[in-house]
Amino acid sequence: MDAEKIKDLRSKISIPLDVAIQLLKKNNGNVFNSELEFHNNTIVEISEITACDLELAREYYNLYNHDRIKVIEKLNSKQTIITTKENLVPRNEIGFVLWPENKKGENYRTAKRNDAFIPSADFEYVINEFKSVFPLENSWDKTVEEYFDICGNNYFDKETCKIIINKIRHTKTDELKVAKFKNELIDWLNDKLLYADCIVVYGNL
Repeated sequence: MDAEKIKDLRSKISIPLDVAIQLLKKNNGNVFNSELEFHNNTIVEISEITACDLELAREYYNLYNHDRIKVIEKLNSKQTIITTKENLVPRNEIGFVLWPENKKGENYRTAKRNDAFIPSADFEYVINEFKSVFPLENSWDKTVEEYFDICGNNYFDKETCKIIINKIRHTKTDELKVAKFKNELIDWLNDKLLYADCIVVYGNL
């Protein structure tokens, strides 16, 4: 293996000697293609670790100058937005924040941020399903909530969430973007219910 090519590749990307040799062998000594393969492999790895699509992983990888650790940290701290809109940034946006809690009323500490934001206009597509389970007895202190609070916290235990999910799933939806939104919400809820005792829905209206 050409020592100069190894040196050249390692000056472009910080990798161990054995990895540099392996990349160059695979790419017939082409330094450019070896570097490109390394970056592409890293993007795939980031996508798998953060459970995001390749396009977003690539965007952040380039934005943060190929700093793998920083990219993973930034992607894991990115809030999930469930919406019918394109490229929404929920800054000062009116809507609802959802997050999982345990029986002690504590948020779960996970490597990946696990809350979600739904704009008010989109929540209208499912608000009736959430409202339909009221009046609702709080599983922890046995108090009864008479109605869904659009300006505060609403607590839904696991069984109640399953009822809501079933109602959303069986509500007729004609628009493709609305159906996609509902499926994303159902997927988010099901994922959190694998470990959560309760889902909180907070309205910031």
